Amino acid sequence: MALWSFRFLKQLKVLSAVNISLEKTDELNATVIIDLEKQDYSEKVEKELRRVQKNVAMRGFRPGKAPLDMVKRMYGKSILADEIQQTATDALNSYIQEQKLDILGYPIASTRVESDLDIENKEQFRFAFDLGMAPEFELQISDKDQLENFVITVTDKEVDEDIDYARKRYGKMEDVESAEGEDIVYCTLTELNEQGETMEGGVEGKSASLVPNLVQDEALKNTLLGIKKDAALTVNIFQLFNNNDSVISSTLGIAKEGVKDLSMDFRMVVTDVKRRTLAELNEEYFQEVFGPQDAPATIEEYRERIKSNLENYYRNEADLWIDHQIGHLLLEKHAFQLPDEFLKRWLVTTKPETYTAENIEEKYAEEKQALVRRLIIDKIAAKYSIEPTHGDIRDEARTYYLGLYRQYGLTMMPDDNFLDSTIDKRLEEREFVSQMADRVVYRKAYDQVKQLISLVDKPVTVEEYFQHVNEHKHAHAE
Repeated sequence: MALWSFRFLKQLKVLSAVNISLEKTDELNATVIIDLEKQDYSEKVEKELRRVQKNVAMRGFRPGKAPLDMVKRMYGKSILADEIQQTATDALNSYIQEQKLDILGYPIASTRVESDLDIENKEQFRFAFDLGMAPEFELQISDKDQLENFVITVTDKEVDEDIDYARKRYGKMEDVESAEGEDIVYCTLTELNEQGETMEGGVEGKSASLVPNLVQDEALKNTLLGIKKDAALTVNIFQLFNNNDSVISSTLGIAKEGVKDLSMDFRMVVTDVKRRTLAELNEEYFQEVFGPQDAPATIEEYRERIKSNLENYYRNEADLWIDHQIGHLLLEKHAFQLPDEFLKRWLVTTKPETYTAENIEEKYAEEKQALVRRLIIDKIAAKYSIEPTHGDIRDEARTYYLGLYRQYGLTMMPDDNFLDSTIDKRLEEREFVSQMADRVVYRKAYDQVKQLISLVDKPVTVEEYFQHVNEHKHAHAE
């Protein structure tokens, strides 16, 4: 989740008659104290009592005809409690807007100043709320800040590898006599008892498939290499699937909790060994990959098409990496403080299902980094008048769904009518609109940063690029 600033609350009517004061502990922490007198809430309580009187059914009286004093005796205290709480909340919200207080999270009951809510004996009440104040800071980025813009060179090696991958994907499956490392071995698995016989009530004749090279146990892998159809052997089921409980439960069709109760030994009977052959580079293959209207005419044209696609892919990768570097740069250049203890208490108070006294220190570290970045983005957006328009949000939704489809491996994108209909429905959801608006603001803010800093081109190979990325992620535990 994200920590949101209170600044986005709607404007409320200012309750100027209510006595409110602000006590600042320091620049990041404050307490709002609200002292309610009887005149601040009595009219609302009276109005609510009369509303209840009109609707309540009480023994001995027709509906709506119960005496007001009786209604007051039965419901007065609960109505009073509700009304003073609502009056204090409205006053607090109005005061924050009126005073233009830039706060983080939301106000919570104070631990510094004690509230006084004795509705049994008093007519004056005190509410005290602690606030976490947003820090004041200035943007610290300029053209003196340099980031590397990787210009990634695509060579014949990358083109060949991509073509081989595609040819395997579109290749045919054929039966082979014995298994090699990348072949698929189809088999049945039967659970055995201590005597090496079929276990009564156990897994029996379950169909499965595996690739020898994916088996981590070297001895078992060597046994599977060269195995032939109809071969039967006893295997350790946990070694066969690399002690992965999820894979074992899915393969055998049992609950994950039941994996620990399985026998170690299984009878494996090979039913087929198949190998995926490479598709031929011919007209039929080109049309299957690109479609009849867009298929390349020659192998040379096909290679150029693959190279162009890879160059676009790595250009996008380099752009994303610049964004990643900008995220680090913003945090490095703006090392301001937050009201940490308040925010931890706020998280535990408002989201007890996620944050507890036991995990708050660990979880807050992630939240703090996200909040600092958010405050910096808000500062950039405010300084450079970045506002997401409806068109921006719609375009971002389109980008979001196209990315989603590619992630799911769809090679044929949905037509525009289907995509527009999907987007129209989602834009009726306030949360989705807010999510897309945030993406727009972040993207535009990062684009603005790119205009402010210096980007230095650095030609690299694909291997050099990924080596740099992996070293960075290792250094930053990402």
